[in-house]
Amino acid sequence: MPESTFTAGAGLYIEHRTNRKEGPKVYYVVRSGHSSMLFTDKAALLKWVKWPKSTPSGVLLREWLDEWEQADNPVVSVTEAPS
Repeated sequence: MPESTFTAGAGLYIEHRTNRKEGPKVYYVVRSGHSSMLFTDKAALLKWVKWPKSTPSGVLLREWLDEWEQADNPVVSVTEAPS
């Protein structure tokens, strides 16, 4: 399982959280500079953070989000029972 937090430099901190009761199952707490936001959508998070793909930190951020997306939505393989 990936780390539950992602940090880049002194300005970006993202925490992956799961909600066990009501509301969205997975959300991200993001702090950038002097602002913080909650996100349930990866695309909205990336738009707000504004870290381009071309930077090393931008690549690491997208890889970290993809790892959590795979961990939160595991692929279930179906096997046929012999008849």
